[in-house]
Amino acid sequence: MLGALFAVLSALSFAFSTITARRGVIGSSASFGLYITVILGVPLFAIAALATGQIFDTFDLSSEAMLLLAGAGVLHFLIGRYCNYRCIDAIGSNRSQPLQATNTIYSVVVAVIVLSEEVTPLMGVGIVLLVVGPMIMVERRRQRQPEPVAAQAAEQPVAAATPAAGTPRPNAATNPRYVEGYTFGLLSAAAYGTSPIMIRYALEDTGLGIAGGLIAYVAAAGLLIATLAIPGQLKNMRGFDLKVVPMFAASAVAVFLAQLFRFAALAIAPVSLVTPLARLGVVFVPTLSFIFNRNLESFSPRVLTGVALSGVGAVLLAIGVT
Repeated sequence: MLGALFAVLSALSFAFSTITARRGVIGSSASFGLYITVILGVPLFAIAALATGQIFDTFDLSSEAMLLLAGAGVLHFLIGRYCNYRCIDAIGSNRSQPLQATNTIYSVVVAVIVLSEEVTPLMGVGIVLLVVGPMIMVERRRQRQPEPVAAQAAEQPVAAATPAAGTPRPNAATNPRYVEGYTFGLLSAAAYGTSPIMIRYALEDTGLGIAGGLIAYVAAAGLLIATLAIPGQLKNMRGFDLKVVPMFAASAVAVFLAQLFRFAALAIAPVSLVTPLARLGVVFVPTLSFIFNRNLESFSPRVLTGVALSGVGAVLLAIGVT
C-alpha cells in the first residue's frame, strides 16, 4: 500500500512540475528554464545523496557506469527537458501529455530488439491508443477574432530577451503551434524513453540510484554552465524577467521530489504496480492545469479525449511490459 502511495505521489509531483514549467515558459524561454532547473537539481540531489550516505559510495561505480550516467544526464536533463519545455510552450501542458506518454513505446522497441521480447495483444492495443491519442488532439485552426484590449494585456507574457521582446507570443491554448510542439514532444519522449535504459545498465543492482542521479545532474549542469562561454549567451540570460524564476524553481523541486518518490516506490513495491500508477500524470496534469492554468490550456473535448486515450494506452502498455 505504501509503495502504491509513493508511486501516486511521484506522478502528482511530475504533473506539478509540468504546470509550473508552463507558467515559466510563457515569460521566458526553454533554455532559460533549463539553466534554472538543471543547475538547481545538483544541490538538491547532493543533499539527498549526503542524507542517504550514497555520496560516499559514488566511487564504487565503475568508470564505464559513470560515463553512462553522465550521458544519460545530458540526454535526459538537457535534451529531453529542453524539448519538453519547447513542446509545452508550443501546444500547452494538456496537449503535451499524450506525446510524453509515447516514451513507453521506445522502451518496448528496445525490449523487442535487444531482449527479443514479444509484443502481446494487450501491448498492441496500448500502442494503438498511444498513436491515436495525439492524432485526435489536432484541431482545425480557427480564424482568430479581435480580442478586447484588456484580454490581450492579460495574455501578454513578461518581457523576455528575444528579438521579438515586447511582442506577445500566440496563446498555446487558442493558437497552438502543432508542428513545433509535436516535433519537440516526440523528441522529448525519445530522450525520456532512452535514458532510463542507460541508467539501469549503469546502476544494475547497486542500489545507488540517488548517487547516480547526482552524477547525471552534475554532468548536465557542467555542460550547461560551459555554454555560458558562448558569445552573447550570458547577456541574453541576464535579460529575462526574474519573475519566472520561482516557477522554474518550483518545477525543479517538484521533479526532485518525483524522483525520490519513484525510487522509494520501486524499493518496496513491484514494478508491475509502480509503472502503471506512474502514468497517472496524464490525469493529474489536466486536473492541475484546470486549477492553476485554466486560461493557458485547452480543455476542448478533442484534447481531453486524446489525453484519456493516451492515458489508458500508457497503462496497458506498461502492464504488458512489466
